[in-house]
Amino acid sequence: MLRNKEIIQITGLSFLTILFFCLSFPPADLGYFAWFALVPWFILIIRGKKHVLLSSYLVGLLFFFTELSWLRHVTYAAWLLLSLYCALYFLCFAFCIRRAVLKLKLPIVFVAPCVWIALEYIRSYLFSGFPWFFAGHTQYRCLPVIQICDITGVSGVSFIIIMVNAYIAWLIAHCFLKEKGNEKNDEIALWVGRKHEFIYLSYILPPLFVIGALWYGVHWLKGYKPYDGPVVCLVQGNIPQDVKAAPSEEEEVDTLRKYYDLSVRVKGEPVDIVVWPETMVPGILNINPDLTGRKIDYLSQLTVVQLAQELNANLLLGGISLVLSEDDQRYFNSVYFYGINGKLLDRYDKIHLVPFGEFTPLKKYFPFLAKLVPYSVGLSPGKAPTLFHLKTLQNQTFRFGASICYEDTVPALLRNLKKQGVDFIFNVTNDGWFHDSAELEQHLAIMVFRAVENRTGMARAANTGISAFVSPDGNIYSKLTDSEGRQKEISGVLLNRIKLVKSDNTYYTLYGDWFPLVCLTVTGGMVLSSFFKRLYT
Repeated sequence: MLRNKEIIQITGLSFLTILFFCLSFPPADLGYFAWFALVPWFILIIRGKKHVLLSSYLVGLLFFFTELSWLRHVTYAAWLLLSLYCALYFLCFAFCIRRAVLKLKLPIVFVAPCVWIALEYIRSYLFSGFPWFFAGHTQYRCLPVIQICDITGVSGVSFIIIMVNAYIAWLIAHCFLKEKGNEKNDEIALWVGRKHEFIYLSYILPPLFVIGALWYGVHWLKGYKPYDGPVVCLVQGNIPQDVKAAPSEEEEVDTLRKYYDLSVRVKGEPVDIVVWPETMVPGILNINPDLTGRKIDYLSQLTVVQLAQELNANLLLGGISLVLSEDDQRYFNSVYFYGINGKLLDRYDKIHLVPFGEFTPLKKYFPFLAKLVPYSVGLSPGKAPTLFHLKTLQNQTFRFGASICYEDTVPALLRNLKKQGVDFIFNVTNDGWFHDSAELEQHLAIMVFRAVENRTGMARAANTGISAFVSPDGNIYSKLTDSEGRQKEISGVLLNRIKLVKSDNTYYTLYGDWFPLVCLTVTGGMVLSSFFKRLYT
């Protein structure tokens, strides 16, 4: 049984970590808290109190339950279940580092970041992946720190943050807890380093990692010379999700009219391309409207042709596409690319679909699961990315790619676009599901890392916000804001130039997630070694 004093200590230290780590992410955006937010929890792990694994799970559960509160706007069940699942990674973290330190006598300042990155990597891929709330995401506004992402990806930033947290916790343990240790049987002697040969490296290497990352970032930013790309108009219509989910024919017409009216505000401006967010075209544009018999399909096709010709601009429009075959029909979440003459030039179909949001896993075997999908039909995944070619009013030609919704949280997709030779990337999204919650800021923060990883300019058109431009150094240099300073649940247009930089493919673009894979390999080796050592000693 835990004594009252122990309960108070565990509760207090856990609360501090939950509070500081939550404040590190948007919307609080106190990113500097991340550098010490996990120290109280690490001290709990070092002290080895009873139920340390349970307390670690509860720390993770309360953190994710707080940060994922925006999911309640869609479904309370997903909010709870995803929180319960993600909290398991906190439990696994505590388990792995305890085994590595206590069984293998390895220093926490090296074990902790390796294990953390390995678990972030697993979480980003397992069950379709959930690459949110990485420790590195807290630093999206700290440009000198995040420049190393063009080598390591966001994992490099996470690694340094966790190393610093472990370093501080280790110093506290070394200064205040070591006197309670016993060379023979006290765990604390192992945690503070009296049982391994790495104690001097534990003092020196963490500061060197931080200094090295900052030096690289400052050095790169000094040599950064961006140039202007095409003029882009991002349109944000702020169509409520309850209208989008089950629109009447009149509401579909109103949506089309609103986006058209907003777009023509830039008539007479030298605009190269106008971008509408995900699924904002209510009709289907890629088939003869006579085949569907829907008025909105005919009206949508007529409207976009007229808009392109009226603005003398290219269009990139989010909508649903339909592919018919003899015995089947498939729907895709797509973006359509129109030339200035109103001709449909190309289309990209979303590849990475959201489970239970756009398709139903195991639907063939469990038909009742289809009721969990908000769309009336399931969507099919696209097969390959599309390389678009944009000819500007100045007769320049640029190559660009597109990502839809959460695809900008999947590094591999955007890395593949960059390897194909794109000059910049658009993201079109409808985050209206989550109203004016923190999800909108968090989604934009993640996109910043895709820009830095690949050194490519990005622009984001979002139905309810936040529409923005991001430069190759990760700077969010332009956001749609109203007269009251609001960025969410507003309508308007944002006109600016995409910023580009002349550079070859980055190390990260070429070699991808090499760094987290190294951490995963090291972590797996440590855990397996700890069990083998127990068997043979």
